[in-house]
Amino acid sequence: MLEAEWGSGEFARRHAEVAALLSETIQQIHALPEAQRTRYSRYFPQWWTAVMQPDLSWSDRGRPASVLVGQETLDHLASAADLLETAMSGTGAAPSGTNLEELAESCRSWLEILADTSDSELPAALKNEIGAQITHLLWLIEHAELFGVARVSRETNQVLGSLTQASTMLTGVDAQAGGRWKRAFLGLVTASVVFTAGATQVQTALEAGTSVVKEITQVVDGVTNSAE
Repeated sequence: MLEAEWGSGEFARRHAEVAALLSETIQQIHALPEAQRTRYSRYFPQWWTAVMQPDLSWSDRGRPASVLVGQETLDHLASAADLLETAMSGTGAAPSGTNLEELAESCRSWLEILADTSDSELPAALKNEIGAQITHLLWLIEHAELFGVARVSRETNQVLGSLTQASTMLTGVDAQAGGRWKRAFLGLVTASVVFTAGATQVQTALEAGTSVVKEITQVVDGVTNSAE
């Protein structure tokens, strides 16, 4: 199912993403009204067992799918997914957009920007951490058919948060480099909102992104002035 050999590093990476999907699903179900939350939470242990397989050997290649998880358990999981998709449409839990290429291109641009940013402008450890997050986001985009688009949206939000924090730590950046950061941040915000809420939200995304960039710029200026 994961299209990776059991025991390999790639299997571990992919299985970790499945576990993350389960964690997010449980979290989202807790946001539902009480009656629905109570109904679906009864199946948390079965879903966890299906993902983790604590009672069966992972090395047994002869296990039929019916042994791993029953049809009833799958049906309830699918029902919960349908409900969450309807209730949270247009959010990070159920993105409405379909074009991931713009988001991927923005990620590739950010990797170039980070590579061009010197250690004196941004600590190397922070650059490496953000670079790893963006590389992982690109990996999720490439495997969206396997893990779904909700993981892409969630990881994009984390990257945006990391870039926002990093923007407040930039030092000694000239006007050209600072402008490049602002434009790239606006581009990522726009691509993220369009992907999450759909193409009809382009103008809203641009306005929201511009507002965020202005706020970040004010914070950066405030930090710089305080240091001086």
